[in-house]
Amino acid sequence: MNRIILKIFFALCYLIYSSFSISKENIYRIDYIIFKYLPDITSSEKFVAPEITLSEELINITDLQYPEFKKPDSLVNNFPYQELFQDISVSRIVDISNVENESKEEEVMMSKNQLFFQNDSGVDFSMEEIIQKLKRSRDYRVIGKNSWFQEVKNEVLAPSVFVQTKIDNGNMVFGEIKVYKKRFLHVDLNLYFGEESSDSVNFEKEIELKELGKNGEFKPTKLNLFENLNLNFLYQINHSRKVRSREIHYVDHPKFGVLFEINPITSN
Repeated sequence: MNRIILKIFFALCYLIYSSFSISKENIYRIDYIIFKYLPDITSSEKFVAPEITLSEELINITDLQYPEFKKPDSLVNNFPYQELFQDISVSRIVDISNVENESKEEEVMMSKNQLFFQNDSGVDFSMEEIIQKLKRSRDYRVIGKNSWFQEVKNEVLAPSVFVQTKIDNGNMVFGEIKVYKKRFLHVDLNLYFGEESSDSVNFEKEIELKELGKNGEFKPTKLNLFENLNLNFLYQINHSRKVRSREIHYVDHPKFGVLFEINPITSN
């Protein structure tokens, strides 16, 4: 009888522990910007086409869905609202080297109904100011960005997140980002930079991903990565580093670069 009571006691303790196992201290927001250099930089360095390899069970970032908005009759009319706005052009050269290790304090909180590995497009992107600086420069072109929250685990349990930009002037970047904790925060980047080419891509087009559903469980999905595309992926960023939170970090390559930051959640 005592053994049964002990088993029930330990089972209840396990359930209670599990329900609180996700500590607020382990929840972080990950933000990144991917850009290419302009014009195409000529380099004497010889690049060998990398072997494209991806981790298994990559997590795909989904978008937080908002209720569909129906326009009221007053907005359907053709009102010349454009006259209310003024186009302001600013010319400014950006020095990215000044951005790395820039520390900032801000309130970091998840949106209502937002799940892990979901991007909330209704919230201002935390690195938008940097994007605008890059856009005002003749030296860079932003080709991708994203943001999500996740529980940061140890290196063994931490998942890898799938990254893919849109096609921009014949260029695309895809790969994965892994954030984990040892004694300190660490980030692994494995990104491939592709250029349009008449040559066929020697890579499996369909990859398997996982997406977090509304019920909080992961569901498998498939993605045709290179459908109707002719791309050669000749350049790679394969980089690991120890990082600090609340700082902007910069990883570059002669062809493209990544700016990212990892911020702990400050409130629920």
